[in-house]
Amino acid sequence: MSEAPACPRCGCPEVQVTAGRGSASAPMPTPAALRCPRCENRGTRLPLHGRPIVRWEHEGPGEAEG
Repeated sequence: MSEAPACPRCGCPEVQVTAGRGSASAPMPTPAALRCPRCENRGTRLPLHGRPIVRWEHEGPGEAEG
């Protein structure tokens, strides 16, 4: 789970991941913050067993530009 996803907006493979701060008593894992250094797209990754859930502010290339 340590591998960061590529940014869906610009394709940058060097997405920065900031681990969430969780609690041992929390019922769900804490999401990690994602940030693309190239286009500033932001997102979250929820580390669930088997498959993480990744959500981005801008999902596709060129979205909301111009």
